[in-house]
Amino acid sequence: MMVVFTSRSEKKALYTVRRILDSFADRIGNDTWKTVITAEGLSAIRTLLRKSATKNMAVACHWIRSRSRSDLVWVVGNRECFNDNGIVPVHSTKINILHREWENGWTYLPLLKAMVAVAALFHDYGKASDHFQQKLKSRSLERDPFRHEWMSCKLLEAIVKQAGSGAHESNDCKWLQILQNGEMDICSIARMVASEQDGKINFNKLPPLAQSVCWLILCHHKLPDLADKEKCRSFKDVSKKEFNEMLNSIHADWGYENNQALNKDGCFTFSEGLVGPKQVQWHKAVKKWTHRLLENREAFLCLFNDKTDKNAFRQLLNYARICLVLGDHYVSSMDAENTGRWCNSLKLWANTDISGMRQLLEEHLVRVCEQAVKIAHQLPRLTEQMESVTDNKTLKKKSSEKFKWQDTVVEEIKAFRKDKEERYAYFTINMASTGCGKTFANAKIMQALSKDGRSLRYILALGLRSLTLQTGDEYRERIRLDDTELAVLIGSTAVRELHRQDNQDKEYEPAIDGNLEELVEEEIEYVDTEDDEQVKFLDIFFKAVAPGKRGISSKQAAKNHALLYKPVLVATIDHMMGATETVRGGRFLLPSLRLMSSDLVIDEIDDFGKKDLIAISRLVHLAGMYGRNVTISSATIPPDLAEGLYRAYTAGLACHNRFFSEKKRPALIHCDEFKAQVEDINIKDRRFADVHEYFVKKRVKKLRQQPIQRKAYIQNCTAEVIDEAETCIEHNTVEIRYFEQIKEAAETLHRQNYVCDKRTGKKVSFGVVRTANIKPCVSLCRYLLSCSWSKDITVRVMAYHSRQILLLRHEQEKYLDKLLKRHQEKSNIADFEDSVVRKHIDSCDSENILFILVATPVEEVGRDHDWDWAVVEPSSYRSIIQLAGRIRRHRRNDKGIKAYNMAIMQFNLRGMEKQKITFCRPGYESGLHLLRTHDITSLLNETELAERVDAIPRIIKAEALNPEERLIDLEHQVMLDFNSHEDGPKQLNGWLEEYWWLTALPQRFNPFRESAGTDVKLWAIYKDERLDFCEYNNGKYIRRNEILNISIWEGMNEIMEERLWLYRDYKNALQKRIIADGRKDKTIILEEMSRQYGEIVMPYNTNNSQWYYSDHFGLFREYKE
Repeated sequence: MMVVFTSRSEKKALYTVRRILDSFADRIGNDTWKTVITAEGLSAIRTLLRKSATKNMAVACHWIRSRSRSDLVWVVGNRECFNDNGIVPVHSTKINILHREWENGWTYLPLLKAMVAVAALFHDYGKASDHFQQKLKSRSLERDPFRHEWMSCKLLEAIVKQAGSGAHESNDCKWLQILQNGEMDICSIARMVASEQDGKINFNKLPPLAQSVCWLILCHHKLPDLADKEKCRSFKDVSKKEFNEMLNSIHADWGYENNQALNKDGCFTFSEGLVGPKQVQWHKAVKKWTHRLLENREAFLCLFNDKTDKNAFRQLLNYARICLVLGDHYVSSMDAENTGRWCNSLKLWANTDISGMRQLLEEHLVRVCEQAVKIAHQLPRLTEQMESVTDNKTLKKKSSEKFKWQDTVVEEIKAFRKDKEERYAYFTINMASTGCGKTFANAKIMQALSKDGRSLRYILALGLRSLTLQTGDEYRERIRLDDTELAVLIGSTAVRELHRQDNQDKEYEPAIDGNLEELVEEEIEYVDTEDDEQVKFLDIFFKAVAPGKRGISSKQAAKNHALLYKPVLVATIDHMMGATETVRGGRFLLPSLRLMSSDLVIDEIDDFGKKDLIAISRLVHLAGMYGRNVTISSATIPPDLAEGLYRAYTAGLACHNRFFSEKKRPALIHCDEFKAQVEDINIKDRRFADVHEYFVKKRVKKLRQQPIQRKAYIQNCTAEVIDEAETCIEHNTVEIRYFEQIKEAAETLHRQNYVCDKRTGKKVSFGVVRTANIKPCVSLCRYLLSCSWSKDITVRVMAYHSRQILLLRHEQEKYLDKLLKRHQEKSNIADFEDSVVRKHIDSCDSENILFILVATPVEEVGRDHDWDWAVVEPSSYRSIIQLAGRIRRHRRNDKGIKAYNMAIMQFNLRGMEKQKITFCRPGYESGLHLLRTHDITSLLNETELAERVDAIPRIIKAEALNPEERLIDLEHQVMLDFNSHEDGPKQLNGWLEEYWWLTALPQRFNPFRESAGTDVKLWAIYKDERLDFCEYNNGKYIRRNEILNISIWEGMNEIMEERLWLYRDYKNALQKRIIADGRKDKTIILEEMSRQYGEIVMPYNTNNSQWYYSDHFGLFREYKE
């Protein structure tokens, strides 16, 4: 390609640009260059320029397409030097701008800085106690009788009392003036605290500003939390609608007191004294910031006393906590200063390091204050001026006919925004069907919603870790985002390395290693392109220390920078949930800071239960508080799920609008492959439910006009009571009979949904059998491998679930992803070229050959697979719809299908065993909502299933729900419970409308992925020709085979082995990846490779189970008799 570079750089940047461009192109003017170059070369130039960019740099690159046409490719540096097309302006004007542009709208920034500063100056004040100082000197790890945060608040309470302040808001002036004037009586304060050794703090007797500062001090390490389950449950329905009421409920037993600890008296004595007016630097800072806080007291009261929006000052406390915790985290990672400005006569210490005492308490308090204020001052720039992808050519192009709806959505958004003076924040519901390109559409939508309508900065939150790299590849290939614009947050180095090895033709920069003490322990795939100015700015938040020093390493700092800076971040939603779910430590900082500057897209939002949805609503609420746009995406979004998330978003946006002078009105977008509507429903005074129902009814009408792609019947099976003695899989007659019915359904569906092999004429089909859990998945797979089949049928079977060694699962998914992309199959005749499939077809004598995948719900979401038929062990109506989306996914029949291609089992296995609750784990049935029967023929409408299987029952709700009689109504009832308006920390309302956000109780009642912490991570390591399952602990791999009851399964016979679809061998898979190294023995390399790629997880609760491992079946258990 021929390109022209134009530079409008100034000062030193002018010479930098000339030096770089002179190396690649011919200079044809003072600041103009021309050359013929490849796309890779152009990308290299851009990366070099970005690495050297400053505010004085401005370079535009134009691609000369023809004599009469050129396109702007990119601009590096100051975009204001060019117009939208990269043209240089020829006229100029001088405007005197007095205010700082990036502080626009931050009316309460002075108040924020003053409050953060005062809180920082007292946040570790309680460390002056004799107990804590002795603990530092002895380097003890014992738990404190009272935590230092609590004692800091106790001391602040004493200062307020000394000033004669009461609970009235006017009394804030008294204690602030005492501090400002240096009139603190240190001895009197110490005596007052020593006389109240019960540790009780009367928050209700403190004035509002003192209360707020106390809460910031309390939560700078952890949110107030109740570990006592009985006490916690006593609050589940309690309403707390006043700040003072909530704060007064917090006592020392909310995580700040250890009743078993000795020497409680030491927490209330201060032999060395307290930091006070004699400490010049501390007093100077206190004097300055208490004066500023007094100046801004009226602004604070304006927020605090707002009766129309009781959570109006929530935004203030949220920002203040982030600044305080980040400032404390930053300074604690640094060495002590040797500037001589600290008072060495007061030997009070704040922390230690390997060599001994490190930072004096005065130094720590003042430095945290300085850093926290600096962070607060930079928040406006962080939220508004982080880098975006601009002028992406792929997103500008018109979509193909099949995906034309994507452009329709964009046009509707542009039409809505045209000529509107108001600023809007957008909540988008993308309900396009499976296979319609929702991922690409979401990128187009987020670009259209950006401030200028042509830039891109957002987070794509996915439900599964395995999808992050896959989606990252799709963004690179389809949207043409390069690694300077995209960061992909992955699970581990091994995941990235496996992905990189299997994509050798693509270039990947190495991810950065992490450790358990880091704010983000996962790996990030990205390219470092930050220039010096950007690094300097981001160092305010996370600065690396010199090698060998204590603190944030340069690698970790670079990783933090990438997560904050890169325009597009692809991650699992788990990584972003830390913003609201972290109740202890600083893991909330990075996701919170990222969300401040990025819009949010949540993919497959309906893949979660009630508790997870309440947790996700907290994240959506936070996005609203930051004024960001949010998109939720799924083909099967129930009405109450959509309404609950919209309610959370608008509640957050109300907090945002009260804090900022520039208001944003909420706008609601609905879109699918048929229609798009954008509305400001507040202007029209319409309820969300009405708008959503109107859109869904139109969608349902269109869906019913589409050719039928899936039909289902119910496979009969008889439920029998299981004998308690019949617990072994091989002798479980109920299970065997159930499996026989599945086999019968598979044969029936194959005969109706096969394709003919072009070379042999044999009838071939690819089918999936969905089981609810891993144990029946493995049991069924073993049964299908060993049972008798019809004489004219040959089967090849494979198991697929999550409890498999990382390397083997990766290779299995890679194989299936490639094989089951069936876009090219246009007729009922196919030429199978895959070597494994080809071998099976050619070697068998039968006329019919079935390839069967027995899978758990991991197959339902995110896998781009196209199956001919499916058999479903039902867990929920949603699971049926999700699996249906994998049938004929790539091969649309424009005339509609005639035969059934799905079979739904009459009962699931739990139902066959007559368990009380059967549609659970996964599923929506619980003790709160029990079904009267578990017979699918009663729970589902068999006539409707026979006509078509689609998302309609899931997206439209009956006027009168019958959750005891209908499976779909049960799911709608659970979503209705999620969207409840009831009070208390257990409900969504407790987070949105009450003050429970001041504590960790909402997260305790509704934790995200509640079961996620119950797994133990193991590594399958080959050592001395033996496979060991090891746990990693303190740098060592410790064998756990006997402790965890893990044995190698050896039940594979010749018939079973012959029927395997894909032969898997862990040792062989490792050997294929070994790079020849003459310096090491192959057995040593094999051991090292297995440490890297042998990750596997299993539950902790294994006391009554015998576990077995097989390369073909993964890790599975059988209960002891």
